[in-house]
Amino acid sequence: MLFFPYQKYPDNWLYQVVDSSNSPLQMESFSLLKLSPHTSYQGELKGEEAVFVLLQGKVKMEVEGKTLGEIAQRKSIFEDKASAFYLPPGVCYQIEAEEDSELILVRAKAEKGGSPAFFPPEIVKVKTTGKGTFEREVHTIVGEDFPAEKLIVGETFNKPGLWSSYPPHRHEKNRPPEEYFLEEIYHYRVEPEKGFGIQVLYTEDKELEKAYLVENGDTFVIPRGYHPVVAAPGYRLYYFWSLAGEVRILNPYDDPHHSWTKNL
Repeated sequence: MLFFPYQKYPDNWLYQVVDSSNSPLQMESFSLLKLSPHTSYQGELKGEEAVFVLLQGKVKMEVEGKTLGEIAQRKSIFEDKASAFYLPPGVCYQIEAEEDSELILVRAKAEKGGSPAFFPPEIVKVKTTGKGTFEREVHTIVGEDFPAEKLIVGETFNKPGLWSSYPPHRHEKNRPPEEYFLEEIYHYRVEPEKGFGIQVLYTEDKELEKAYLVENGDTFVIPRGYHPVVAAPGYRLYYFWSLAGEVRILNPYDDPHHSWTKNL
């Protein structure tokens, strides 16, 4: 499977959405964690590194019994920049909520990873990229400059009616320095919530050529192919993205049929 529609899940629950058991993914997995006020979730990372990204709420992270960084707060994805935590393999952690909170947890197979780290909103790298009908705002949370082992993590914001991941690009082959293989996961939110976007996925030989209606809370796996996405008119589209690869170099290869649009 590539497309995973939203499923309502209860408070105080870690809901595993996608991993190698139900998708083509080989390295990474994606979960959603919802916590009520004054509740917590504990875990241990065995052979994996992880990034927790706060979607909304107020939480504290402890690693091996010690508080990591600061209390993370976010009113909503459309009001505030993200706060996040990175954890390497082999650590025990506890995350505690001070109010209703929701987080993304993305994990990737790893042996060493980096050191535990807190990413406050002020260090999120914000860049407006593209132009005209494919202008969007990209927020890099855990970038190539951070010494994770496999993960690169961020968020993209589309204004109503605009495209992103455009010109269409891919990262499905190891052809350095032009292209490096990276698995990718998208998770979407829409404002207002009843809106939608369109996710396109196609390969150069057209063996894979599909378009998906994506709505608030849906998740999508990108193991290969070009993958542009567009927001419906009247609706802002957000998507969380995580990439995982043996080489953490984000150098997407543009579809040569459409790369000329960069010069518009």
